[in-house]
Amino acid sequence: MQHKKSSAFHQADASSKTRAAGATATEPLSLENAGNKEQCSDSSSTRSAFESEKGTPPSNTVPPNYISKSGKTQILRYGIDSLYLSFPGTLSSDIDEELTNLKLIAQSNDDIEKATAQKKIGSHLFEVLGKGSGRFPFILSNNIFRIELSHHASQSLPLAYIQISSEYLTFTPIKAVFKELSFIINSLGLVNGEPKVSRVDLFVDFTTSYEIKNWDASVWVSRAEKTNAYGIKREFSGWVIGEGGDISARLYNKTKEILKSKKDYLIPLWKELGWDGVNDVWRLEFQIERKVLKELSTLNIDTLLEHQKGLWNYASKHWLRLTVPNKNDSNQTRWPTHPLWVDLQNTPFSTNENITLKRVRQERVPSDDALFINGLGGITSFMARHAITDLDEGIGEYFAHAERFHEHKGRTAGTGLKQYVSKKVNEKGRKFSTIDNREFDERNKAISKAYSKAKNGE
Repeated sequence: MQHKKSSAFHQADASSKTRAAGATATEPLSLENAGNKEQCSDSSSTRSAFESEKGTPPSNTVPPNYISKSGKTQILRYGIDSLYLSFPGTLSSDIDEELTNLKLIAQSNDDIEKATAQKKIGSHLFEVLGKGSGRFPFILSNNIFRIELSHHASQSLPLAYIQISSEYLTFTPIKAVFKELSFIINSLGLVNGEPKVSRVDLFVDFTTSYEIKNWDASVWVSRAEKTNAYGIKREFSGWVIGEGGDISARLYNKTKEILKSKKDYLIPLWKELGWDGVNDVWRLEFQIERKVLKELSTLNIDTLLEHQKGLWNYASKHWLRLTVPNKNDSNQTRWPTHPLWVDLQNTPFSTNENITLKRVRQERVPSDDALFINGLGGITSFMARHAITDLDEGIGEYFAHAERFHEHKGRTAGTGLKQYVSKKVNEKGRKFSTIDNREFDERNKAISKAYSKAKNGE
């Protein structure tokens, strides 16, 4: 009986390898949004293919940089870019009541009151949002974690669903991230089971001399039929394959994407790893959802970390392949694998967490460019309007005019420039997680109470 089961798994594996090569000549890939017709619902086939690809356990980020045998591709860094976890359990009834009140405060029309919609847990100061997400009514957020929480009375949902920021995963060992997160969640309620991985994004950052922008959709052979090419300002920027499915892939120009995402922390890291600062850095990324992770028995954090290499091999060898088209062969499954893809498949995931350690701020602060270039826009426009060229004179006149403007505008509202600035600072301090407005609120209440007592002669 055991022999028959083993044989069935081998047959499934062979079948998956044939199908993994993807669309046949009668089912060509297209740039049209034809829908994502996943073919990996056969869990035994999926798992069998994965088991054969486990390999050695990798790190969560980067080893010394690696240049492929072809000499045309340089691997800069790789690992986990996005990680989503769910914690089973029940939210504390006291926390439920507290967050319900804070959520109402976050919806207030009073900006001063709204700025106090915050929750502090350990060293983390979270903004409490005024709306939930789907069936999760509460959201706590800062630059490191976005935590969605269910109601105390919820029977079907996990206690918490968490997204960990890419920046934090870049500079912090995952075991340390998990330990910190576990403390936070245990402070919010009763965890009654092992946390599960809901989604993981595995990535490789690389430079290459292969001309990626010259491909068309026919080069991709995949279990997914939905294939889209994208561009920025009419210039090709990358591919997305299987969007919306249980597995999807993105191959895109990360250098261009950074201009939009402002993830400038990657630039010095790439340079440290051998990037020349000139050639475009590309990223291949596989997004793997809970359904597939469950089929591959990698819902546990430790198992996920141990078998990143197996997941990468499964995705890049069995689920998606980049080929060199052969006009003399109408069967895409027989087309040879592109040399670049071979380089990416062979990314040497390390067994150690060899990462660059760096403190990541929990505060979501704006960049220096935003503050000292964009932020000076109002002053420079004011100076140009009044034909002022001296900076000191310009700043003085700017604030004098601002004070008169807000004094006039605030006569009916009883506010002026200082009150306006104070309100905005508190508001942005909540958004950036830099100012605990609850402390100021309690202090102001105490001052007001003391003033009332003195006034009444108490």
